[in-house]
Amino acid sequence: MDSPNLEDIQTLREFKKQLFSLYWERFGTFYVHVMPHPDLKIGKRGLVGEEPESGIILVIGPRAARDIKIEEEWVYAELQFGYTWEEVFLPWDGIFRFFDKSQQTVTQMRIYLGKPDLPPKKEETTSAETKEEVSDLGSGSSKRKDNVIQVDFGSKTKK
Repeated sequence: MDSPNLEDIQTLREFKKQLFSLYWERFGTFYVHVMPHPDLKIGKRGLVGEEPESGIILVIGPRAARDIKIEEEWVYAELQFGYTWEEVFLPWDGIFRFFDKSQQTVTQMRIYLGKPDLPPKKEETTSAETKEEVSDLGSGSSKRKDNVIQVDFGSKTKK
């Protein structure tokens, strides 16, 4: 399987954000299964018992959660464990499933435990030539002079 690219990860993160909001609005109380992840933070408690292998299922609801903040890479909440409130940072990349109390709706998704493959940063140039595009009208693809290949998957001819 190919390693995920940043665009795929951002799309999945956005989908998980929308699902989180939908479950919060629709069900009020729901469950989130979060797999062990380097960016997962559960206050002073952390992961205990078998949780470092299998993840943790957290209750998100009006009595069990407060101060929920949805961010770009994670959701922050204060969650209650027994009588103790803990600050929790749930990375979107570690969220594996959402489900409601009756488990009538279960959504299972892909998780990313590592860092995404970032495209190498290009050195900034002031030359307009490196940014100039050259179109080949016959093939329907465009190529850049800075040796970046852009593929037109609609084309059926090879050159």
